[in-house]
Amino acid sequence: MESINLKPFSIEEQQFFGASERVELKELNLDFQENEIRYLGLNPYNFGVSYYIGIDWLKENESYIVVHPKIPNLDYVKMFVNCLKYPDISKFLKNAYCIDFNKPQIRTSTVDWNLTPFLIVHFISLVENIIKHDLKSNYIVNEENLNSKIKGKIVFSQQIKKNIVCKREDRIYCRYQEYDTNCIENRLLKKTLLFIQRYSKHHMSEYPAFLQKQNRLLSAFDNISDEISYSDIIHIKNNALYKEYTEAIDLAKKILRHFGYSYKNADIAENKELPPFWINMSKLFELYIFCLLKDEYGGNITYQQRGNYGEVDFLKIDEKLIIDAKYKLVYTKDGEYDIENIRQLSGYARDKGVLKKLKVDENFVVDCVIIYPDEKSDDNFKDRNLKNHEIEQFAKFYKCGICLPKKKNKK
Repeated sequence: MESINLKPFSIEEQQFFGASERVELKELNLDFQENEIRYLGLNPYNFGVSYYIGIDWLKENESYIVVHPKIPNLDYVKMFVNCLKYPDISKFLKNAYCIDFNKPQIRTSTVDWNLTPFLIVHFISLVENIIKHDLKSNYIVNEENLNSKIKGKIVFSQQIKKNIVCKREDRIYCRYQEYDTNCIENRLLKKTLLFIQRYSKHHMSEYPAFLQKQNRLLSAFDNISDEISYSDIIHIKNNALYKEYTEAIDLAKKILRHFGYSYKNADIAENKELPPFWINMSKLFELYIFCLLKDEYGGNITYQQRGNYGEVDFLKIDEKLIIDAKYKLVYTKDGEYDIENIRQLSGYARDKGVLKKLKVDENFVVDCVIIYPDEKSDDNFKDRNLKNHEIEQFAKFYKCGICLPKKKNKK
């Protein structure tokens, strides 16, 4: 499949396609479906896109859509890696992206996506959670030529071949089961960690804390073998008793498939053939802000507290603050705001369930803060007052910008 034969439709997030492109898109007769993310969230009515970035087929092997970040040179990988430091944050990463390995890969020479780190970061977070609950054990079938003893059952075919014919009367060839952590599931996890370690050494050296975490996790597998065949991998079945393994095993299979089951491919940077995928930048921004808030305020920050009306992004208990992360550039402009955001936070501020969690009575007017991306601001909340900038049109409303990480220019 040559890239020259594929028709790309390229756009930045939260933008609209032009008139000529709309005509071409309509001619494709795309299959839009409700309650399903298709074509990176392309709107079938105004042909605009939302907060999803990535690449996806419009018509397989004919045309595809590419949505770029609205913030130039945004280092979304660093945002992902940063979220990994807190387990109560990293568990939400699976909601921030999706990769479809069941569709054909898209060949493009014009898009520079760094996709593999998403798989790696997510997998590391899953393995970290597994290790905290201890590695599972399972029955392993072993065959061994034992010395003067019987264990399990005698394998007569091998006994004749290896012992009787060779007149080794002191040996008995047996097949037996052992309950051990060196089970096939753990061997798959270790194999995947070794692939990840090799890839990260070449392509993620700018994240030293992440590399150290990989080494710590691998040390938990010291007594586990990494010998596992392709046949073993595809026939691994999930065990309902070990739910934390289900997602990790599924992702391990995808990572090994992504590398083509070859260590050589782990040495290579991203190629120009990519599976369809999307990243929910609004969700990733929310989780990244959660991480920065925890860095500065620790246990004073709670996440997704449910009231009677909905779920609040963050509550800062000690200051009685309602905080919402909005991945919108409108707040970088003086005097401008999104009225729907104001209405949403106003509802939270009058929600009796939320007020109860903040431990204030119904007559208390709660301060509301909107955190938004702003490249002219600081990149953390250290020693900052979240209420420094008022949204002047509304009482007790404030905004606070945060500078998102940018990719370093590679020489």
